[in-house]
Amino acid sequence: MGSDDIVAALRQVPLFARLTAEQLRWMADHGRQLHFPAGARIAEQGASADGLSVILEGRTQWSRDTNTESAPTFTLEAGDLFGELILFLNAPYPHSGDAVTNVRLFRMEPATFWELLRLAPGLSRGLMELASQRTEQQAQDVRPQAELLPVGRMAAELGAELGSPAAAARRSATRLGELMATVSARAMALGEHGLSLPQRGVLLALPREAAERGRSSPPLEPLARAQREEALGSWLEARGVADAWEAAPALVASGLDVAWLESVATRVGGALLGDVLAWLVVAVSCDVLMAEVARGTARVSALVDGVKAYAFMDPVPREDVDVHEGLEHALAALGHRLRGEHLTVEREFDPSLPRLKAEGIALDELWTQLVLNALEALGERGGRVRLRTWKEGAHVVVEISDDGPGIPKDLQPRIFEPFFSTKPHAAGMGLDVCRRIVERHGGDLCVRAEQGGTRIQVRLPV
Repeated sequence: MGSDDIVAALRQVPLFARLTAEQLRWMADHGRQLHFPAGARIAEQGASADGLSVILEGRTQWSRDTNTESAPTFTLEAGDLFGELILFLNAPYPHSGDAVTNVRLFRMEPATFWELLRLAPGLSRGLMELASQRTEQQAQDVRPQAELLPVGRMAAELGAELGSPAAAARRSATRLGELMATVSARAMALGEHGLSLPQRGVLLALPREAAERGRSSPPLEPLARAQREEALGSWLEARGVADAWEAAPALVASGLDVAWLESVATRVGGALLGDVLAWLVVAVSCDVLMAEVARGTARVSALVDGVKAYAFMDPVPREDVDVHEGLEHALAALGHRLRGEHLTVEREFDPSLPRLKAEGIALDELWTQLVLNALEALGERGGRVRLRTWKEGAHVVVEISDDGPGIPKDLQPRIFEPFFSTKPHAAGMGLDVCRRIVERHGGDLCVRAEQGGTRIQVRLPV
């Protein structure tokens, strides 16, 4: 069976139906086919996880061996898949599988499976929901239910959490595609002015200047950001820029202000200003959307790495990490949750804080989860989230606090229970995984739950 036939067969599997042609082609190119005659064993109870398998043709019977007998448990047939749960758990097969008819499988090795989750983030949610369902079905067979159900909750929570950054990245990518055509049209409009070489040099420098300002500008408090957006919107509107008020937030997010735009006006002159501004606004908006796509896909990768970390999979290389940069990334990733007049974010950062040698992806996930916990504690009523950093001896301390209702005393002993939350439908991986990340770095995490607020402190060695 050729690659095209495999793509066609995978497209018939409901879980893969929404994947793009490129993603299905990637799967076909990175997996292999296996054939089993009727009566053959396709998986052995107790054997190590060997990948994600999709049944393309045939029917299988699965059974569980006990001390006295082999008990049939369930059947799987064409369109079904298996292996995702034991990959998430890093566990052996809990059942044996036999071919009832001739069976053809498509299998992806474990390393390829994890790469697939990065390339197709929409697939991750469906797989984790399936894993959650199977966890509950097989809890008695694999290990005590009290131990397995938290992993099922993990899969369900992660499935929900993956949906947000993946959807945000898709929205940004769609909008980015629309704006790229506009950039080209507005660049052509500029070209019609018959630009001289010096003028071309000035124009080419503007996007680089904007990008540099975006990298070097400090974050703004909500009030200051709103004031700058108001000033920029008025300035652009006065000069006839279309959609001035929609463009202002993107310009502010890139660190631009009225003073810089005034310098642009001085350099390009009145005759070019209108077309230059129209082109520049769209170009900067594209940069902002590209950053949002990058953050969304990085968030999906971080969540996948979180599952691997929970299952004690491969370690992540360490790098020099700026704690403040990680906290800002967390706020950016949760930007859709930070809007609203009843919510404020306060920063009290120690500018002399040293960089850490740490797993950057893991710390990004840690800060995002802790900020998300604070936001969910505040709920719809809003309130204040405060981020503080300081150096304490040989440790860097990060404190994330909120002025919400706090954690009831009777629930405080359970806060480090895997995936425990005081919110029934809260998203995220929970304090248990946060603590694992911190302890893997040789630090400690403590929670101070008080009436009228919660403070979470993370201490990491320098």
